[in-house]
Amino acid sequence: MNLITPREPFLQQLQFAASVCPTRSPRPILSDVLLEVNGNTVEIRATDGDVSVRLKCDAEGVSGEGRAALPAATLLSAVRSMDSDVLKITQSDQVYEIVGDKAYFKLNGDDPDLFPSIPTIESTGGVDVSLREFVALCSRTTFAAAKEMGRYAFNGVLLEIDPEEITLVATDGRRLSLAKLAHATGVSERRSAVVPIKGLTQLQRLMTDEDQTLRIELRESMVALLLPKAEVQAQLVQGEFPDFRAVVPSEEDVPGMATIGKEDLATAIQRALVTAGDDGPKVELSFSGGNLTVVSSKEGLGESRSDMAIDYSGEEVVIRFNPNFIGEYLKTMSEEQLVFRFKDRASAGLFKVSDGSMYVLMPITS
Repeated sequence: MNLITPREPFLQQLQFAASVCPTRSPRPILSDVLLEVNGNTVEIRATDGDVSVRLKCDAEGVSGEGRAALPAATLLSAVRSMDSDVLKITQSDQVYEIVGDKAYFKLNGDDPDLFPSIPTIESTGGVDVSLREFVALCSRTTFAAAKEMGRYAFNGVLLEIDPEEITLVATDGRRLSLAKLAHATGVSERRSAVVPIKGLTQLQRLMTDEDQTLRIELRESMVALLLPKAEVQAQLVQGEFPDFRAVVPSEEDVPGMATIGKEDLATAIQRALVTAGDDGPKVELSFSGGNLTVVSSKEGLGESRSDMAIDYSGEEVVIRFNPNFIGEYLKTMSEEQLVFRFKDRASAGLFKVSDGSMYVLMPITS
């Protein structure tokens, strides 16, 4: 293989590809990136077996031909350490020389024919949507998905595509975050799939200042997220996603309503975390006559208390939550205010900032 490329655009694509490669795997080839050069374009591929990416670098100055499978982490470290504007990679057997001005590396590669095949996705009626708007849905939901594997598909995010809207839902059984985007999708009936968190996280990393059009292609066992110069493919999560519509309370179920400033609440929760402890943290929210008091305490550690004015005129209600769950939700918000609806200390609370998103949080009752 021979490759000449400007360093900066190649490095940007390489960083993204390397983030997909597993740090440990029984298949060493998965720790490699595959470089394939064809004239003035170099394509970089990476996969962990479940999530795969294909990236194109066709910046001015790219030239060469051939294929190479190189260790992603080592190659990335080498390219980062070089300060030349242009890199040159040449091959001799399975040894690759990387040269840039006064810097020189020699890396051992693997047989590129052993690299797993990443299929080429032909567009067959996918859904086009603004990448910026879809990433916003991801940001509002992925944090609530379970980190561990379980009986249900909690460790993925439910993607629903309806004729007039796109919905993402994530839950770990103790909380649920939902975000909707009104969008004419062109489908005739609802389509749904559970997408792995890593696939959506990789897509979020592709977000740039310039908005792009994202095409979503759903298949029986995988989803492809396609951009003009990049794509993410992910094997769908197997398992049953819970009926989220049965979990989300109606407004009649949560008659209490308070309007709260986001920054005030975020500051209070941050203070509460200081004295909540790491093992089973709790924060107490006390609503009473235009005021919200946020309290946390831990034996042997101490207590914190914050008071803030809110728009609330109902009877006094005290509810306890995991402060981490509230804090993580608030970080996804760009709005200045939120509405919190509730019933009593034993019922789920409902956070809303618009008709298009909501966050359901189970209380701590023990």
